[in-house]
Amino acid sequence: MLVKRFCGFGIVRLNRKYSDCLITHINRGVQSIASTIFALSTNIKSSGSAIAVIRVSGSETLNVIDLITNGNSSIHKRNPRKAFLHDYLDPKTNQLIDNGMILWFPKPKSYTGEDLAEFHVHGSHAVIRKMLSVLSEIRGLRPAVQGEFTKRALINGKLELVQAEGIRDLIDAQTDNQRRRALSGLYGNLNKIFNDWRFEIIKIVAHLEALIDFSDEELLDSDLENNIFEKIEIISGKICHYLHKTKLKSDLVKDGFQIAIIGSPNVGKSSLINRLGERNVSITSPISGTTRDIIEIWLDICGNKVCIADTAGIKEISSTDDIIELQGIEKAIQKAKDCQMILMVIDAVETFQAKTLSLPNYLEAIIADRIADELIFVINKIDLLNQNERYELEKIIETSSYLQNPKFKLSCLSNEGFENFVENLKTRIENVCFEKDSEIPFSNDRHLLHLNNCLKELNVAKKSIRFDSAIGAAHLRQASYHLACLTGTITTEDILDVIFKDFCIGK
Repeated sequence: MLVKRFCGFGIVRLNRKYSDCLITHINRGVQSIASTIFALSTNIKSSGSAIAVIRVSGSETLNVIDLITNGNSSIHKRNPRKAFLHDYLDPKTNQLIDNGMILWFPKPKSYTGEDLAEFHVHGSHAVIRKMLSVLSEIRGLRPAVQGEFTKRALINGKLELVQAEGIRDLIDAQTDNQRRRALSGLYGNLNKIFNDWRFEIIKIVAHLEALIDFSDEELLDSDLENNIFEKIEIISGKICHYLHKTKLKSDLVKDGFQIAIIGSPNVGKSSLINRLGERNVSITSPISGTTRDIIEIWLDICGNKVCIADTAGIKEISSTDDIIELQGIEKAIQKAKDCQMILMVIDAVETFQAKTLSLPNYLEAIIADRIADELIFVINKIDLLNQNERYELEKIIETSSYLQNPKFKLSCLSNEGFENFVENLKTRIENVCFEKDSEIPFSNDRHLLHLNNCLKELNVAKKSIRFDSAIGAAHLRQASYHLACLTGTITTEDILDVIFKDFCIGK
């Protein structure tokens, strides 16, 4: 009995409804992959392109080549995965459509695991439309839906579920950092991490159920119970650590690296963002309080998606009764709390005259919890100081209470010192983003959902085991189920729909 139960753990013991979902999905998959599909696989500009690639995948692929080339498919059958030049002909009229290269990939050594062909055509809209129209009239062919080529690769065992998601992220990548993260999913060890956790949980369930089967007592021995608790705690700790680290990475990918430009009114914050963005994105004026709302620019810095925000000048709340200005100050404070880095802009002339580099209490409160590298002082308007005054300013900076924080003297007006500041800023951003990138593989929202649900089931299992071991085991099986959904060990049509809905048609 025990052997039978453990052998069936993969599907039957997880939950009857989940095994039914799996069988339903397999049946649907068999039906969906019976047809041969085609689609344009390259992105074409409105003006066209030099080359376009049309993919065909399925059992009728070789027949399609035969029809389009007027019976010249045999050369591909003898020489798979090699390119040959052909005239493309309309099978019904025998009229020339185009002239281009065809590559044939026989199953299973193809992207989809099926017979697959690539038709290279000239990238004009007229040629592409005609070619797709001709393919649509061939019996047994139909247009592919979003992500169907990759979905077939998954069903045919050419890809793992996490790799399929990595392909989508790679296609969507806009910066070099996003490209690297997508590759970590495509070629990284994410699948192994999830599978290792799942197998650890399965071993705990097996141990727990063996104890239940061979024990006459309803409750576990306290030593055995503590041993199981300890194992669950270890797995929970690993998942918690992973969730914490991957959230930092997910935020960087989704929201970009956030930088807030903060300071008192009229110190040059808007001039700084205009200089960084190399365009006038924010109004500059000698009138205090010109900026009322948050103004953001997006930059690609060293392959990282970076958002820099100009904020309203912050001053003592009691010093103004302007409702709009107060709202701007509140937004600025909140932005400073939410960002990864603060650029604190200081007026060089005011600092020289005050003979100290200090911040008013309302600005001190904002930066109180910031570590050194998260707060950079930008001392602006040095063009207004002569050489002797600059020498004095340097001594003031050296004796300030912010010794650990980076400080840069520059002029947004004359550009003096600006290049050095930008290069240093790039290095700091790259160091932070690379550290986050190298710590742990990147996870998307679907991963986070299942991991959080797994963690919840583990926590409930710990509580349940104390009064009913069987209920505790059931929750552990549910935890294992959520990890199986991540790796594709268990898949349902709903899960696949979520993954492939954002794919392009020809992928």
